[in-house]
Amino acid sequence: MADDKKKKRGFLSKLGFKSKDDTLAEEAAERAAKQQLIDKEMAARMASINAAALKSARVQDDTAQGIITDDSEATKIEAEEKAVAQAQALKDVEAAKKLAAEKRANELEAIRIAEEKAVFEAAEAERLNAEKKAADVQAAKDAAQKAQIESDRKTAEKKALKAAKAKSAVDLAAVQAKQKEDAKARIEAEALEAKAKADAQALAQQQAETERAAKLARIEKNASEKAALEAAEAEKIRTTQDAEDQRIAAQLAQKRAEEAQARIQAEGGFMERVSKGLKKSTERMSEQVSAVFTKRKLDDDALQDLEDILITSDFGVGPAAKVTALLAKDKFDKQVTDMEVKIALADVISDILTPLEKPLVLTGAKPEIILFVGVNGSGKTTTLGKIAKRLNDEGKKVMIAAGDTFRAAAVEQLTVWSERAGAEIVSGKLNSDAAGLVFDAIEKAKQENVDVLMIDTAGRLQNRTELMDELAKVVRVIKKQDASAPHHSILVLDATVGQNALMQTEAFKETAGVTGLIMTKLDGTAKGGVLVALADKHKLPIHAIGIGERIEDLENFSAPVFAAALSGVADAVIES
Repeated sequence: MADDKKKKRGFLSKLGFKSKDDTLAEEAAERAAKQQLIDKEMAARMASINAAALKSARVQDDTAQGIITDDSEATKIEAEEKAVAQAQALKDVEAAKKLAAEKRANELEAIRIAEEKAVFEAAEAERLNAEKKAADVQAAKDAAQKAQIESDRKTAEKKALKAAKAKSAVDLAAVQAKQKEDAKARIEAEALEAKAKADAQALAQQQAETERAAKLARIEKNASEKAALEAAEAEKIRTTQDAEDQRIAAQLAQKRAEEAQARIQAEGGFMERVSKGLKKSTERMSEQVSAVFTKRKLDDDALQDLEDILITSDFGVGPAAKVTALLAKDKFDKQVTDMEVKIALADVISDILTPLEKPLVLTGAKPEIILFVGVNGSGKTTTLGKIAKRLNDEGKKVMIAAGDTFRAAAVEQLTVWSERAGAEIVSGKLNSDAAGLVFDAIEKAKQENVDVLMIDTAGRLQNRTELMDELAKVVRVIKKQDASAPHHSILVLDATVGQNALMQTEAFKETAGVTGLIMTKLDGTAKGGVLVALADKHKLPIHAIGIGERIEDLENFSAPVFAAALSGVADAVIES
């Protein structure tokens, strides 16, 4: 290898080219010559510096000691000091040269390592390329071998097929028997697969129930936080009233508290009033549940009977299924009492309704616009009047707009309620444009600094397109006056219509942007369960329920109390 390099250098030198080694040698010689000149200059400078330093130190010492030296003696001493300085300078230069040599050696070593690395990488690349070529050749061989094996396999299959066709009837019977065994095994495998799927579905259902419970917990937490926020906002609004308003409100609140206390003493507590109002719905369902679950185990037939009872009581399929699922989870194949069934029913009703329990709280807008919608006979006008009375008692300045211009009786009824509530009423001529009247009422409410403007609308059947279009026009006019209005769009529903309330809600949500529900006439029907079906399907806030004709019979909605009253649990609590 060394001889080859020498021959290569000789050949290149003849052609006038320099090898890499020759070039490096010349560069090294040139650097050495330059470095020698630098060393001499450095030695001279360092000697001069050292001599001057020694002389200065000596003079200072002699002066400090009071020694006076003649010129010949001083010259001799300077010569000695100069010799010492030159010797020291030579040592310093040698040390510097040694460091420089070591640095150069390190640089050359780094160059050598880099060259060796490049040679190694080139060799490695060449090796990898050779291995790739070998692998390609082997892959080609494997492909050819695989093709040959496939060809042999197909040839063997053809031969086997010919042999199979040539088999006797006995062989054919054996094949058929084998096929029957395979079919049996396949059926067994399908049965195992079906069982596995059923187990997986059961597990998925269990997980879904767990997620539902977690979701309901989150909804309940969010509802609580929102209620607290609304209460804080209401408190903030209340505290901004002037001292006179607060005094009047306090007097009115005290008066209402005294009246409420007297009414409670005369009629019983809140739960008792609600339970009394829902008596028809409760009695009908309680009788059926008691008849089904008297000394009876909770089996599939009993659960089916219970689900049928709940569906016929207008609970809806979803809530009914949730009640039966809850009972089946804890009590299946055990003897249950009618009270256990009622408690489970109360739990499910409360779970569905609690996130939607939301009293009507004003936002602070001025005027606060509340739109009341619903079909004819739902109790819309009466409900509006009761709420107007309540707000007036709280010290709010209330105005009522008689937007039902199609019925003279509606205007008359609302006028009576406005007088009871102490509220100003804005009305128009019979069959006049309702949207125009609403526009004028909003303008007047702004001018008179009204706190709350309550707008009644004509009762519309949800399947009459032209009437629903009129309502949509009223909503558009409100939004032109105030883009954030109506601040509340309340749908008033008649509990006596049962499942038809679901279709009404769907239609009014789309047309009027319903923000909350009030259900009336719960005291006159056995279909109180429809409120549960409504909540389960539409998830709209429930502000209040009507359980009588009097002003005080419009109660703020309480999910736990309603659940206890409707399920019949409240009866047992009150009796105890």
